[in-house]
Amino acid sequence: MAGYSQSMMALKGVVLGALLLVGTGSGVAAGKAGTMQVVGNSGVSAQMMFLGTEQKVYILDKTENNPLKVNGHPAWGVEYDINSNNIRAMEVRSNTFCAGGMTLGDGRWLVTGGNKAVTTNGADAKSGQGYGAYNGGRALRFLSPCDNQQCQWDDQASNQLNTERWYPTVEPLADGHNIILGGMRDGGFVPSQGSNNPTYEFYPIKGDGGSRNLPILQRTVPLSLYPIAYLMSSGEVFIQAGREAILWDYKKKSERALPTIPGAPRVYPASGGSALLPLSAENGYKETVLFCGGMSLGKTSNWGNEGGPTIAVSQLPASTSCEQISPMAGGASWEAVDDLPQGRSMGQFIQLPDGKLWFGNGVTTGVAGYNTNPNAPGRPVGESYGDNPSYQPLVYDPKASKGNRWKRVGSSNIGRLYHSSATLLPDSSILVAGSNPNADYNTNTKWKTEYRVERWYPEFYDAPRPSNGGLPRTFSYGGNGFSITLPSAADAQKAKVVLVRTGFSTHGMNMGQRMIELETTRQGSKLNVAQLPPNPNLFAPGPALAFVVVNGVPSQGKMVMVGNGRIGGQPVAAKTNLPAGKRDEMLETRNSSLLERDLDHLASQLGHDDVLRRSGLHARHHKSSTDRL
Repeated sequence: MAGYSQSMMALKGVVLGALLLVGTGSGVAAGKAGTMQVVGNSGVSAQMMFLGTEQKVYILDKTENNPLKVNGHPAWGVEYDINSNNIRAMEVRSNTFCAGGMTLGDGRWLVTGGNKAVTTNGADAKSGQGYGAYNGGRALRFLSPCDNQQCQWDDQASNQLNTERWYPTVEPLADGHNIILGGMRDGGFVPSQGSNNPTYEFYPIKGDGGSRNLPILQRTVPLSLYPIAYLMSSGEVFIQAGREAILWDYKKKSERALPTIPGAPRVYPASGGSALLPLSAENGYKETVLFCGGMSLGKTSNWGNEGGPTIAVSQLPASTSCEQISPMAGGASWEAVDDLPQGRSMGQFIQLPDGKLWFGNGVTTGVAGYNTNPNAPGRPVGESYGDNPSYQPLVYDPKASKGNRWKRVGSSNIGRLYHSSATLLPDSSILVAGSNPNADYNTNTKWKTEYRVERWYPEFYDAPRPSNGGLPRTFSYGGNGFSITLPSAADAQKAKVVLVRTGFSTHGMNMGQRMIELETTRQGSKLNVAQLPPNPNLFAPGPALAFVVVNGVPSQGKMVMVGNGRIGGQPVAAKTNLPAGKRDEMLETRNSSLLERDLDHLASQLGHDDVLRRSGLHARHHKSSTDRL
């Protein structure tokens, strides 16, 4: 009888769950699951893209001759409505070519850096010439997203960085500031020491407002652009460039070296995919960074300089290797995980709310970049240094056993080469757009400027969705939790709440992207949910999507604010004291793991130099390793 009662309870939960569907945009539409479909037109080539509200995605392009016009000149930015697939052209006054971007703690989006004013085919524009944009190398552009079609970019010439940055990385910090890392001062394929900008700065300004030296970005030339960066729970920033990886303490201006990366180089233009795996109490909120794909050219000199690579690259097979590292773990080391089913460069990871990761876009041969000279040593195809795109999206399950983590889901017939982008949407589908490996708008070449927009639908897409009605609009660091009532105890037992920061998508990466699962207990059909751990370094303040996930099926995502909605130090309360109830077994012994780890880290800092000397992880120059790039 007990087994019969449990079966009836489970059946009742399924029926009630079907009645608790989210309304408009819930994604319950038979026949979409596991597919990829063309849904619209982006108006401008989607070199950059981000989710601004539950309804709007914002797309940016470099300065070029798009047919869509705004204020009498070609448009380089649009607002894309994900429900109607309509676009609204937006004025962008500076050249956003290869900029970086991220949210601030007050909810604004910051897009920064770029290239000089240009005219046809990307040539530098002289006074009175060009398409109308001004030099974006030091630009600071701001947007407060909206659903009423009234918001505009604040892109004034007076908004300036301390120094020019083309290909910078932007990562959000615990106090709502952004750290802006690296870039170039002048245009080109990869930097030489003369064009490289091995520094970082903050917005809003910290201290004297100047740029600070970042030695790893000087040591790793020419593979120092768009360095891969993730804020760690310690407040340090994990940075990867060339073949090096470090933890950078921006307060002390000091680094802790990590082991040299195995496999192929990952940063632009080798362009492997990277992601911070989902954080949860189950794994003690331990950060693990995953890298897949990329390209090796054998040695540093083959990457060339501003003019392009010195060897033919467009037909070289991309790497299949995948490795991960847990930077904050004692004796952190690289671990080989399941290889990609097919080599890929410019592949892009997107966090899914069920804890898996989508991996799409990119090519099987070649690298990022383009050249208008068909006889250049890099042997472009059309103008593209990449060729043979992958039309096969993959899903990676980090919790699956080794050898079983990759799965092919859906397919496309649109090549997504250089300058493609993707972002998670509130219904857990993924918006995919872009591809323009050309100096300008170009429809007379093999890999044309691409305006078609697609949506990829996960395998759970057609399933009835849980309600998101119990989710609050704001989340704090510690403090009083909240409760959600589910249709049954069986549902509550399989439920979790996650936050996803979707990030700023460009060049095969989503700056700032991360996902965290909140701690829970269960009392019958009630799910008690904790606030975020009392450490803003784990999930920096700003906007995010919140989901209720039941048995692997997420609700419609709700746009929420993490933190107090202001830039500056965030209020931190005591860890949420959840009501007694059933708790995942792993969590019982890890309630205080985050606090203990942070205390251990602080203690270790007291003997920091001695520890590093004993471990052999002291900062050093890795010339021998970078010579194998």
